[in-house]
Amino acid sequence: MIAIALCALAMLAATPLPLAWQHWRYSREIELPATDETRLVNLALPEDVYLHAQTLLADVRVIDDAGAEAPYARRAREGFVQFIPYPTRIVENSFSPGNFTQLVLDLGEAPRFHDSVEIGEGEDEFMEWVEVDASDDAQLWRIVQERAPIFRFRREGREGMQRVQFSENNARYLRVRILDGTKQFPVRYATVALKSGTPPERVALGVKLLPTKPEQPHGTAWSVDLGSTGVPIREVRFDVGPGEFVREVTIQTSHDNSVWSPISRGEIFRFTQNGHECEQLSVPTMQPLRYLRVEVANGNDAPLEGVTAKLYVSPQRIIFEQKPGRSYRLIYGESEAKPPQYDLVRRVGDRQMDDAVAAQAGPEEINSDWSDPRPWTESHEYIVWFGVAVAILLLAYTAIHALRGTAAPQSGDRPQV
Repeated sequence: MIAIALCALAMLAATPLPLAWQHWRYSREIELPATDETRLVNLALPEDVYLHAQTLLADVRVIDDAGAEAPYARRAREGFVQFIPYPTRIVENSFSPGNFTQLVLDLGEAPRFHDSVEIGEGEDEFMEWVEVDASDDAQLWRIVQERAPIFRFRREGREGMQRVQFSENNARYLRVRILDGTKQFPVRYATVALKSGTPPERVALGVKLLPTKPEQPHGTAWSVDLGSTGVPIREVRFDVGPGEFVREVTIQTSHDNSVWSPISRGEIFRFTQNGHECEQLSVPTMQPLRYLRVEVANGNDAPLEGVTAKLYVSPQRIIFEQKPGRSYRLIYGESEAKPPQYDLVRRVGDRQMDDAVAAQAGPEEINSDWSDPRPWTESHEYIVWFGVAVAILLLAYTAIHALRGTAAPQSGDRPQV
C-alpha cells in the first residue's frame, strides 16, 4: 500500500509542459483569483526555486495555459539608507573639566529637518557617551538624545560608530556633549544630516547552518551546502545567550567546499555602559556560491553562550500581467536558457508594482516530458569517456601488435654475407 501511495504521489507531482517548453524541468501552478480585466500580479518566489533555477534566475519564465510566454518584471525590495548632509558650523568647542566636551553647532537660518550628527575625531581607541540637545535661539534647550554611544577600536580592526541619531527636528542650533570629564575629546568636525530611505525586505531561509571546525583557535563556525549558486542571501543574524561581548564575524563562500574566499566581515556586540545597552546581532553579506561558511572569532574569550546563526534572503518577486480567462505557471530549471528581456519593467512604475495583486505558487512539479537541453556530449559525458577509454585500449592493442610484427628476426634467419 505504501508503494502504491508513493507511486500515486509521484504521478501527481509530474506534469507535462507544452512542447516549446520541454527543456524546462520544473513548474508550479500560480494560484490566482479570476479577473475580468488585465491586471498586474505580484508573485514571491518560493525559496526552493533558487535551488533548481540558474544563478540570477536567468531561466525563470511565466507561461499561460496556452503555452504563451508572459512578460514579467523582477523586483526585490533591497531598501536603501542615505544621510543627506547639511551645512554645519561649529560655533563653540569647549571643555568643562569633570563634566564634558561641548560643541554648539549652527545650521544657519531656515534650517531643514535633521536627525543625526557625525562626530569626526582623530583617536584610534575610544568609547564615549553623547548627549544631544536642540534649540531655536541657543538659549532654551530641549533634549533630543539623552545618551548614545560612539566608539572605535582600530587595534582590533573595528571602525565602530561615530554617528549619533536623535529625534527629528528643524532647530537651528544643536548642542553636543561628549560625557567624559577626564579630558577634552579631540573633535575635528561635526556633520549634521537627515537619514532617509526604506528598510530592506528580509525573510529567513529554511536551511540550517551546521557546526564545523573553525579556522581560528577558539572560534565558533558553521557551514551549509545551499545546493545552488543562486540563493540571494543578504544577511546573517545571530541569537546569543545572556552576557556582554564584542566579536568579529567572517563570512566565506566556496564553489567546491574546499577553497574559500571571504565575502563579508562585520561585528556583533552587546554591552552596557552607564546603564545603557548597545546591541548589534547581524552582519550583511553578498550572494554566496554554493557553499557558505560563518565564523565568530572569540580570541582568548570563552565561546558565546548558546549562539546560533540564521540566514536571511532578499525575496525575489515576479510582476506580470494577468489576462481574463487565463491561468499561469511558473517554470524554471533550464540550464542553457539566457536571461529574458521584456519591456514591462519600463511600462510600469514602483507604485503600480506595489499595488499588484498578490499570487501564490503551488507545489513544485516535474515536467514529465522533460528533455535535457545540453549537447549530447555533455548530457552523456560518461558514455563519451567510456568511448575514449575503449579507443585508447584499441590503440594500445594495435601498437603492441605492430611492435610484435616488426620484432628482430631469429638468428637462424639471418641473411648470408
